[in-house]
Amino acid sequence: MKLILTRHAKSSWDDLSLDDHDRPLNERGRAAATRMGGWISGRRHTPAHVLCSTAERAQETCALMCEQMDPTPQVIHTPELYHASPDTILAQIKRAPAGDLMVVGHNPGMCEMARMIVDVPPNHDRFAVYPTTATLIAEFSGDSWADLSFGTARVIQFIVPRELKELQTA
Repeated sequence: MKLILTRHAKSSWDDLSLDDHDRPLNERGRAAATRMGGWISGRRHTPAHVLCSTAERAQETCALMCEQMDPTPQVIHTPELYHASPDTILAQIKRAPAGDLMVVGHNPGMCEMARMIVDVPPNHDRFAVYPTTATLIAEFSGDSWADLSFGTARVIQFIVPRELKELQTA
């Protein structure tokens, strides 16, 4: 089964009166989320389900990505993913339905989760930073997410939005 870990796209700081949970994406973030969803779909990594933080920027990222996917994944809004630790993220994944799964969340938890879940980290200079819209695609050999544990997933690919822009202009 494939596990896709995506950090939400770039958010807007235009309205400083908004609570952190309610901040939307900015234009750059919306474009990056759309491109990343298309890239995932184009490489046949479309998940069956998505666990998504309830923060506005995560939900918007998820919606824009899923619009590019066919078939459209089932989204499960998961309040526990808002600024979650790797242990909390893992606990939520373990409860997920079988099938390929994407998680849309926040740093620093998403970065730490990606680092801890793989057996060997990718050779990528941005992996330790996990910038906005960064996406790890990993493979887990088990039949149930309940069996997932740290250090058991194999990296398929790690990509950041800047690389998608470069692919479009090449």
